[in-house]
Amino acid sequence: MNMARGRDSSTELLFKSQLEYARGNYRKAVKLLSTPNNRTEPAMLAMFYNNLGCILHQQRSNQTSIWCFSKALKYSLSLRSEKPLKLSALSQDKSCLISYNCGIQHLMCGKPLLAARCFREAMPLFYKRPLFWVRFSECSLLALERGLLCANGASSCNDDIEINVAGSGKWRYLIINPVNSRSNSDSAGVTSDEHGNLVSLGFSRQCLHNAQLLLDASEQENLVPASGTEDCNQGAVQGHKSSGHKSTVSIDSKTPGPALANANGEQKGTSLNATLQSSLALYDDICRKENLKIRQAMLGNLAFVELCLENPLKALSYAKLLQQLPDCSRMYVFLSHVYAAEALCALNRPKDAAEQLSVYLRDGNDIELPYNVENCEKALVEKDSDGEDSVTPAVTKLTSEESQHSDSLKPEEARGVLYIDLAMTAAMQGELEQANYLVSRGLAMLPNNPRAVLASVYMDLLQGKSQEAISKLRQCRSVKFRPSSVAASS
Repeated sequence: MNMARGRDSSTELLFKSQLEYARGNYRKAVKLLSTPNNRTEPAMLAMFYNNLGCILHQQRSNQTSIWCFSKALKYSLSLRSEKPLKLSALSQDKSCLISYNCGIQHLMCGKPLLAARCFREAMPLFYKRPLFWVRFSECSLLALERGLLCANGASSCNDDIEINVAGSGKWRYLIINPVNSRSNSDSAGVTSDEHGNLVSLGFSRQCLHNAQLLLDASEQENLVPASGTEDCNQGAVQGHKSSGHKSTVSIDSKTPGPALANANGEQKGTSLNATLQSSLALYDDICRKENLKIRQAMLGNLAFVELCLENPLKALSYAKLLQQLPDCSRMYVFLSHVYAAEALCALNRPKDAAEQLSVYLRDGNDIELPYNVENCEKALVEKDSDGEDSVTPAVTKLTSEESQHSDSLKPEEARGVLYIDLAMTAAMQGELEQANYLVSRGLAMLPNNPRAVLASVYMDLLQGKSQEAISKLRQCRSVKFRPSSVAASS
């Protein structure tokens, strides 16, 4: 790496920057990347901007990161335009990997349509990775949250309550429509041929099924008998898969000679074998944890998608599978109970739905926090770890929570959701007094949530308190009163 002797140290600097990036020393990694060296070749420029984009991604400089990835993609694609096309140029082309990075960044910036197009370009490289399909499905879920897609029973907390005012005088009526998004699919062009096959709930479900099949196959393939790894000197150690890529460790199959002893009398062969076994065990544990996080996101998203597609039985089955996962995170346990309860309500089983939610009940009608702030912070840290670096072979890092959880419910808000859901199950069973108490507690925790407001209005109407219901609607910021052409009938 002696620049004074005129030797090109670009590769060495990239590797050293990659090491500092892995250690979390992002400022030092940027300094190493910015060291003057030979960056005139398109392949080196593509790696430089891609790695710089990964570092900026970790530092949450989202717009600058997207700019770097775009530059990297430009230089990588330029390799294909060389005439005549050389085999070395194809091997240096990292456009699929960089497109995936662009997709991840667009997804985090709330741009699902751009993210979907980037993931489509990255498909030739990542199609065997279950995490890739989870990410692809999240484009549709984010589009739904942003109001770019429409689905029955699905909306975000920022939706509007539209109320049509019909009639006049004593014949004046208020007609409350279902919660509608501020945008519709027509205005966003989602239903057009350009995006219709990439952003839809049906395609999201298909992506999640792909992830499930790949993850099941990967876990079955890694179920190697313990006897196969007891003696590493008998052959190659079976590689473990993580996110669809194999990592194999080859050991010389020759019969080992006598183990050499060091100055302390320890045998080097024994020490090396123990170190290798420890490293393999650690790697296996990392893969197991990452697969667990992928399965959590996959099952949670599948339950949500099936609810949106009005398939409560399938949604219930996926929610129960999520509950049965060992070491499942508390945030996903909460989601599994909420999704299961909603599916049971759709199946007209309010008593079973209440049992799903009652696991959080403590001391009568008081509800404990389903998760704490530490769980949210841990999820955010894991989300920021996603990204690919083109210096080393691509091994996808996991971001466990789905994109809509970037603005996930705070613990107190999640408790409010439980109060509202329990209130509705109580109302379905005719327990109006308990339902009224629960919905008042939930509304106090979610005063600006249109669903909570509608639940409270519903309880007032059940009890004949129409004036109180109208007062709550007028105080809610999400309510929009519109004149209606519908004639009120007597």
